[in-house]
Amino acid sequence: MSEEKKKRRKKKRKIGTGTLIIFAVICIVLAVFSLVHDFKKMNRDDVKTLAQKVATIDNISCEIAIESSEENVGSSISDYKLKDGKLISKIDTFEIYDNKDEQSLIQIDRDSKEAYVYSEYDSQIDDFEAMLCTAEKLLESNDYEYIFKDYETVNGVKCVAFSLSNTNTTFDIWLDKSNGMIVKMVCNYSAEGEKTISTTMLYRYKIGSVTDEEVQKPNLEGYTIIDL
Repeated sequence: MSEEKKKRRKKKRKIGTGTLIIFAVICIVLAVFSLVHDFKKMNRDDVKTLAQKVATIDNISCEIAIESSEENVGSSISDYKLKDGKLISKIDTFEIYDNKDEQSLIQIDRDSKEAYVYSEYDSQIDDFEAMLCTAEKLLESNDYEYIFKDYETVNGVKCVAFSLSNTNTTFDIWLDKSNGMIVKMVCNYSAEGEKTISTTMLYRYKIGSVTDEEVQKPNLEGYTIIDL
């Protein structure tokens, strides 16, 4: 092999090795940047801005599981489907159909085969949306001290964890880092001389997944219609 060819091969090896080193350095820098970014503490305004994203959601399927140490509350699972001003909500054997455009509200009891039609419209959609925006409302209040806790994964969702508290009440909240939805919330309430009441709420949801068929008016054939 000629001296010229040997020189060329050595040069190629040096170029290849240099490229690998540069690539490795870039990867390390990106990893460190990502690590620093993830552990940057979010202040109250940061989290409030994240929570405000929820108000723009108009298509969502959401299951909320509640566990409480309060005997009158106990445990329950509610299921909600919202799309374009129509809501179907279910808890136990009861179902509610709410059509905001038509100002129509019907409560359905699947066991007794009775449907209650409300003459005065009281939007359940507003109540549901207010529940989804609970974190935003709490963050806007000056009644609670804000403490950033950590970044954690809850039920497979990357969250920002923080607490809001005053003399009697502490809310531990985990918000989805991507859309501001509550993933988990624990409320501990204790009045002087009374035992602490602890309530845990777990949210499982899909955004943009609800179809028109899932929020259409239920078929009430065979039901007793009761006007209220």
